[in-house]
Amino acid sequence: MTRSLALGLMLLAAVPLSAPAQPRTPNDALIRVAIRGIAESARHPYLRWPDFPDYRDELEAFYGPIGYGLAWLENGRMIPQARDAIDALLGADRRGLNPDDYDANRLDSLWRAFEAEPGPPPDVQALVDVALTIGLFRHLSDLHIGRVNPANLNIGFNIAPKKYDLPALVRAAMATGRIPATIDEVQPHLLQYRMLLEVLGRYRMLADETPLTPLPDPGHNVEPGDRYEELPQLGRLLAVLGDLPDSAQASVSTAYEGEVVEAVKRFQARHGRTVDGVLGPATFASLNTPLAQRLEQIELALERLRWLPELEDERFIAVNVPAFRLWAVDPAREEGTPALSMRVVVGQALNKQTPVFMEGMKWLEFRPYWNIPYGITVREILPLIREDPSHLEQNGYEIVPEFGDDVRPLPASEENIEQLGSGQLKLRQRPGPKNSLGLVKFIFPNNAAVYLHDTPATQLFQRSRRDFSHGCIRVENPIGLAEFVLSGEPGDWTRDRIVGAMNGQRLTRVVLTRAIPVIIFYTTVFVTTDGTVTFYDDIYGHDRTLAGALAAGYPYPP
Repeated sequence: MTRSLALGLMLLAAVPLSAPAQPRTPNDALIRVAIRGIAESARHPYLRWPDFPDYRDELEAFYGPIGYGLAWLENGRMIPQARDAIDALLGADRRGLNPDDYDANRLDSLWRAFEAEPGPPPDVQALVDVALTIGLFRHLSDLHIGRVNPANLNIGFNIAPKKYDLPALVRAAMATGRIPATIDEVQPHLLQYRMLLEVLGRYRMLADETPLTPLPDPGHNVEPGDRYEELPQLGRLLAVLGDLPDSAQASVSTAYEGEVVEAVKRFQARHGRTVDGVLGPATFASLNTPLAQRLEQIELALERLRWLPELEDERFIAVNVPAFRLWAVDPAREEGTPALSMRVVVGQALNKQTPVFMEGMKWLEFRPYWNIPYGITVREILPLIREDPSHLEQNGYEIVPEFGDDVRPLPASEENIEQLGSGQLKLRQRPGPKNSLGLVKFIFPNNAAVYLHDTPATQLFQRSRRDFSHGCIRVENPIGLAEFVLSGEPGDWTRDRIVGAMNGQRLTRVVLTRAIPVIIFYTTVFVTTDGTVTFYDDIYGHDRTLAGALAAGYPYPP
């Protein structure tokens, strides 16, 4: 089944509404025929009934209680609620969706035709009635849980608990005249979603009204103080994007200096580039990214936000992988202001990607062991140990028969070292400042064995691109994150006590009385609380994958 009913409705539109009289099959039978998607060519050779099996049960549940009669038409005219529904579908683009997916324009044309010449044949009425119902069902579902089931893309968000009883929802909206209000209510209530909708309108206007000529790349870096002949064009672009004040644009010459350099730095900060004011290949690539692509990034971000559960009354932690950023959110604070924000290091893009999923944080460990995965042991550490057995002691590694806090280490004999390679024995790293997990580890059990943790390699947080880990997430401010996590927990976990536990003599595990949702997220556009729009590279190719799935009309059960 295609996402659009356009084929069926296109054939419908080709049939004059005043066509010769057809056998007057009762409307209940016609609705049943439309729902089954059966073409009755002998009765009406110009019509093909559209087929939409994914929503057949919902359509039966919607029309059954009204005896399979017409829901949206009376006496050959559409009722006012139908106009509200069509207007909602026509406005789908304002919500990051395509009106054509719901046959909005076709239904609007039919409304006008019915107003001009009421009384179309019953089979036409039945088809249009069901087409409007399926369009509204789809739009409400797409707005609430997204068009693509994230599970089909190996994304660990479960949309099943969010699904609506669509027939009941639409019947209630029709009965109370609240179709427009229902459209608003089914969308995510996140502040980020609302801000992205505002940005969507702005970038759609820019894409439609501001054709931009790519900036010529001179083939070398343009440093502050250099001359660049295309500087006036650069100034116009930066002004359009909001990085250069309009008042400064008129004074732009060919000398790369002053306010233009500062505008480039603002642009670099908004696009995940090194903020140095240098016009290099990466900055030119961002400057020359078509606005249509930025618009698509915004639409993909909206799609992903629809996958998330409602978290209005819960504290939660969110990590945006391509932004290399973590936020800790407390709903008790002023709306939109995170309790904590910090840089993170995520999994390498090539073959150690951090997965995207959601789980509950259940405990944290101060001075943790690092239980080293077998793959890392064999590929990265064992060759160094074989070359120099002292590498074990120098880095605090221990050979153990199994992982466990109370397991005693084994001697670093040649035989035991070889058993590391076969997997019969395991390798761990002792707690302490050299431990790769740092001094605290935050655990939210998951199938990928991913967690948040401190790190001794703090210099990596200064990089603009930070995908260096084996998949787990290193946090810049572990003390601050521990304060957030332990806030309200028994034991009076003050900052001093947290620091003391991190620098103590033993492993300390703190089990949380209430799990904190941790969302490992992926979006290449984000709006900060001050309204600044930031774009990031699609480091894992997830945007490309999602765009392909949407273009293919990826199916999912309604």
